[in-house]
Amino acid sequence: MRSARTLNRLVAVCIAVGAAGTALPAQQPGAKPELLPPPAMVLGKITGPDKHALEEAEVTIGSALRTFTDRKGRFEFDPVAAGVYDVLVRKIGFVPVRFRVAVTAGDVWEGTIAMERTAQTLAEVVVLDSAKALRNFRPRWLDGFMDRRRAGLGTFLDRVDIENARALSTVHLLAAATGVIPRSSMGYDELSVNRCGAGFGSYSKGIVYVDGIKTEVSTSGRFLTFRDYPPERLWAVEIFKGRGTIPPAYDDPAACLVVLLWTSRH
Repeated sequence: MRSARTLNRLVAVCIAVGAAGTALPAQQPGAKPELLPPPAMVLGKITGPDKHALEEAEVTIGSALRTFTDRKGRFEFDPVAAGVYDVLVRKIGFVPVRFRVAVTAGDVWEGTIAMERTAQTLAEVVVLDSAKALRNFRPRWLDGFMDRRRAGLGTFLDRVDIENARALSTVHLLAAATGVIPRSSMGYDELSVNRCGAGFGSYSKGIVYVDGIKTEVSTSGRFLTFRDYPPERLWAVEIFKGRGTIPPAYDDPAACLVVLLWTSRH
């Protein structure tokens, strides 16, 4: 359900947070800036008593977030700041439903909420146990991503960073890492990396992992994988260049560049 309206709301939130912030204390020499986890999402599906999707059902979170379900009954709030929220689902002709969710940074809430028909107005509210209404899950790869980002040995892009980059292709998204220069050619993408040298060479490999699985190895700096996974399919990216920066789980004795692409939110 991602839309231009969702992206505009995200930009507005970022601007508001920047405007409300106070001056930060000066960093101590050698101190690393605090890294924040990626935001959470709340999404789900609204159905009627016949299990059919309900379109145009109103869903509100707290006092500020509001949306309507699409023709498949689905709704999405992205991003959602960490906290505890009251969620209200309403549609004329159905009994309103209210439940509470506790949102943790980086988590995703997802579930299906069934509504019962009624001839009453929207005044009556049914309160559900949130554990029954929605299920909470954390992407399996997220903990490792956060641990490596805190270590600070590579370049890390979460979903918000990827959207804000507005990169036309994944290979150009990789230019966020200092010293990585992309070039697109007929049928492949080529990377020049300052710690690998042009053309990489037989003892300088570039390796791409997708969702933790080794997908491509290149000794020429030319890659095909990035075209299969454009920015809109990515939830996070990790870029490691140079020996001594590559995580042991993804290392190769001859590797000088390792790129991890994460495409699943589960």
